[in-house]
Amino acid sequence: MNAVHPPAGTTDDSGAAPRYRLAVVNLMPQAEIYLDYMERVLPPGTEVRWIRVRDHAYRSSDPDILSATHRYYDESAVDECDALLLTGAAVDIDPDLTAATYWDEIVRTLRDADGRVGSIAGVCWGAQVLGKVFYDIDKEHFPAKVFGVLEMTNEAPGHPLMRGLDDRYWLPHSRYARMEPDGFGKAVADGLLVPLDRCEEAGHTTVVSADGAHLMLQGHQDYPTERLAQEYHSAVEKGRATSLPLNYDPDRPVNRWRANNRAFLAAWLELAATRKRGLAPKPPAGSGASQQP
Repeated sequence: MNAVHPPAGTTDDSGAAPRYRLAVVNLMPQAEIYLDYMERVLPPGTEVRWIRVRDHAYRSSDPDILSATHRYYDESAVDECDALLLTGAAVDIDPDLTAATYWDEIVRTLRDADGRVGSIAGVCWGAQVLGKVFYDIDKEHFPAKVFGVLEMTNEAPGHPLMRGLDDRYWLPHSRYARMEPDGFGKAVADGLLVPLDRCEEAGHTTVVSADGAHLMLQGHQDYPTERLAQEYHSAVEKGRATSLPLNYDPDRPVNRWRANNRAFLAAWLELAATRKRGLAPKPPAGSGASQQP
């Protein structure tokens, strides 16, 4: 997998063209770590275009790695990509989605990418951003953070994204909020959104638009084995009140979600690539909706 941005038309070491091209808007703390996370979970042959945002300081990230591997949205040849993914962010504890310093830039990016790539996904905070930007659904905080590995029920086993998943499967969660139930329920009733799974502790978690253009991943299909342990131990070291993650031992972590998450993300990229082939071209990214502040 290519973590940097190769010129258009380049191939991997085997000489084959990339199977999929994915743009990732990376807002994660220590952004460079996420490169490895995605390489572990994406299908072989996926080329990743890493994107940074201008209005985010990236204080915890390595500036040399960031500058070598990431570009800004309008420099990233997004039109060549099948899909775009917006990561989670450390601002998820704030009840106000729009309080993030980079909110306006993210909204511009998502609206410009919509119809330019085959599908846009958001993870955790990013999922709730998609719900707000495209469906005007607010977020609602839980009484306590949902943290751990939860057993999910596959509610749409016939859907193209879910056919490869078990009837019940495990999914990491590390979130404070969900899409506000009334707004979410209305979007489902209106036929705009399709809930794909649910769990007892957090309700509906993975949601896709009826046309496949938007995918909301409120759990963490992107997390490797050790991530929840790192989050737990970091909180303890900083003296923050935290509970042990559910169904997961941070001292002896075991991965029970890898196969299902790989199958899910592979199915999403295939759906995105199929949709991409049917899209009418848009003006080049940045020509009509500049990402410059």
